[in-house]
Amino acid sequence: MVSHSIRQARRDDLAFPVRVKVRVPEHGLGKSLDRMTVWLRENASAKGYACHSSPGVACSTAAFYFCDIDLAQRFVRSFPEAELADGTGSAKSRNEI
Repeated sequence: MVSHSIRQARRDDLAFPVRVKVRVPEHGLGKSLDRMTVWLRENASAKGYACHSSPGVACSTAAFYFCDIDLAQRFVRSFPEAELADGTGSAKSRNEI
């Protein structure tokens, strides 16, 4: 019998090989999160992604989990205003993702 004691975030961490972590500004993602949610619903199947809050180094982050890297890259390019949590900037400040 399968144990259901693993939290959903941990299950998603095991199930999705590609992650994009973005910094959450002091006042939250606001309308950007709304737009991200709509984008995900329109571009990924219900089982093709997940998202969770995630601890970051000196900041709060949102972790978006994907089944494939192409979808993750399209997601990042669609939200150039989102600052990547690793401190490398945003999609608009990078030449390549």
